[in-house]
Amino acid sequence: MEFAEYQRRLEKQHGQPIEQIMRDTYVEKDYGPATGAQALGIPRQVFMHFVHEFNLKPDKLKRL
Repeated sequence: MEFAEYQRRLEKQHGQPIEQIMRDTYVEKDYGPATGAQALGIPRQVFMHFVHEFNLKPDKLKRL
């Protein structure tokens, strides 16, 4: 499955844009890559792709 397919699937399941889903999971819930990927039902590599695509790491580090 390609990244766009995972994106469409997650947006349909959650009713939100992928950036918001990732922000909620990675930044707000403070899930790491393995836990976040498992929670969303996607591979860790796909999870990290979206973290990098939306540059979420600096936001997560601000919360520390």
